[in-house]
Amino acid sequence: MTLIKNGLFIIFCGIAGGAVSAGYVAFITLLGVFEKLSEKYKASKHVILIENLIILGVSIGNLIQLLQISIPLGIPGFTFYNLWGGIFTGCLAGALAETLGVFPILSRKFKIRDFLPYVIIAAALGRAIGSVIESIFL
Repeated sequence: MTLIKNGLFIIFCGIAGGAVSAGYVAFITLLGVFEKLSEKYKASKHVILIENLIILGVSIGNLIQLLQISIPLGIPGFTFYNLWGGIFTGCLAGALAETLGVFPILSRKFKIRDFLPYVIIAAALGRAIGSVIESIFL
């Protein structure tokens, strides 16, 4: 009975992870993140591969979290994982801000057009420092 229960749980988690990751990728695709990144890095023919890898990563992450699997990565693995997660989150936030036109609106409203690169760098550094503090102290 336990084997059947665990098997059904794994199947359900896989289906749920696929649904969540498909919605996530649809949202990111709607923002145009993949197109902008593929244009920037001249990898337009690999957009579908990138989307599939993100779906796979989100699905596996969902299974790991739901099954409460512990992966002993150590400090270097933890740092590597958080670095790439932060880069992805930063790309997503930047694409969302660019899509909504946040930075041009802010630069006009607060008259900081000449200082806009410094504002973006300060936002990125603030996020990085906050992540490090959270990782160390929480």
